[in-house]
Amino acid sequence: MRQKVRIILPTYNERSNIEALIPKIFAVFKKNKINGDILVIDDNSPDGTAEFVKILSKKYPIKMLKREKKLGLGSAYIIGFKESLKDKKDIIFEMDSDFSHDPKYIPKFIKKINSGFDVVIGEREKVVGWNWYRRLVSWGGNFIGRNLAGVKVQDLTTGYRAYRGEVLKSINLDKIKSNGYAFQLEILARVLAKKFKVSSVSIIFKDRKKSQSKLSKWDMLEFFILSIKIRLGLLND
Repeated sequence: MRQKVRIILPTYNERSNIEALIPKIFAVFKKNKINGDILVIDDNSPDGTAEFVKILSKKYPIKMLKREKKLGLGSAYIIGFKESLKDKKDIIFEMDSDFSHDPKYIPKFIKKINSGFDVVIGEREKVVGWNWYRRLVSWGGNFIGRNLAGVKVQDLTTGYRAYRGEVLKSINLDKIKSNGYAFQLEILARVLAKKFKVSSVSIIFKDRKKSQSKLSKWDMLEFFILSIKIRLGLLND
């Protein structure tokens, strides 16, 4: 039986981006003979994102869960992971819905998973469109995550990832409370604690084409506090 692949796209006011992104994802699926679909988690976007996804779902295999309000990235992925496991997906992706993550890399992630790795991250070999402040924040997050939290992954803040379904099934997703920038660190720490094999593929990251960054000062503070908790072994399994 062909592997079942799912891309999870959390959205909030991303209509202008997904209009081009979703068809491109399915073009990659078709070209590479990937048995894939998309799950959109929309936080009641006022720009009509959910309504537009419904239109696209008439043409493509898209599932959508609409939440009543903006509840954050981490909780969106947790819901998406649970739904994908219920749907018995073999490989589950995290991907930004703003086109900063190019779908052309999807086959490379899958190939790496199929070579024996459990989690594959998109390591940003080159970043296009960031100013000095955003570069500093990213460098600082990775430095703190590696040296304070002790999560020895080169680009641990990247949000372009693929997981084997068994990995997410083995993690108690209800214990993950981080709901922003820190979410990526927490789930990776939990993956490594269970001795799963993590690898990477090189990607070129292009900053938002039609939106502004949603990274806040609270996100950065949450990340720092989480790093301390990980260092002290305070994460509950």
